[in-house]
Amino acid sequence: MVHSPSPSDERIDLGSRVTLPKSWHARVSGEQDVPGTITVRVEWDAALGRTAVAFAALEREGEGVDITSQMLREVRTHWIMTRSAREVVTVDVKGEGAGDRDRIPVREFLSRVQAEEGREQLESLYAAIAVYRVATAISYPPLKLVSDTLKISQSTATRLMTRARDAGLAPEVRVQEPRRAPAVDPYNDPSRPHYGPSRPGGPSIGL
Repeated sequence: MVHSPSPSDERIDLGSRVTLPKSWHARVSGEQDVPGTITVRVEWDAALGRTAVAFAALEREGEGVDITSQMLREVRTHWIMTRSAREVVTVDVKGEGAGDRDRIPVREFLSRVQAEEGREQLESLYAAIAVYRVATAISYPPLKLVSDTLKISQSTATRLMTRARDAGLAPEVRVQEPRRAPAVDPYNDPSRPHYGPSRPGGPSIGL
């Protein structure tokens, strides 16, 4: 069971109207092979350019349980961090009225971007920047999220983000990608995540 995160009041603005708490605590219980409650403190790390686990602890569920090194190896801190981030990271989007803004969770934002079609090249660029910043906020491989959300190849995603960085629109961009994505689906909320191969890249959009 993933308990609702406890975020700090101070929020970090990453640009593209993507914001997140400076820190938050996430608690998980009922994990397989972990007889206790896991508490993780997540913080925005400016040096890393993404969220990071600052503290992790395992509290046993009661008498008769001894916390062992094997149990600690089963604690999925990265999954907890990314899973909880999906609940506290938000994006401000245009509302129904002129000048209105709605604050929506990242899951809804990513689904909206994924459903859009027929973007112009400049629209694709700004969409890619926003998705990249969402990825750093939830500690998910940014280029993979850009590729999957915009339905473009990873090489096209890399060219888009390199262009954004070189133009000064997203100077924080790093084109080195982690080799493996965390076991979290950023678009859905499965009860038990799993690791699997990355989805193949989509078509190039000619950038």
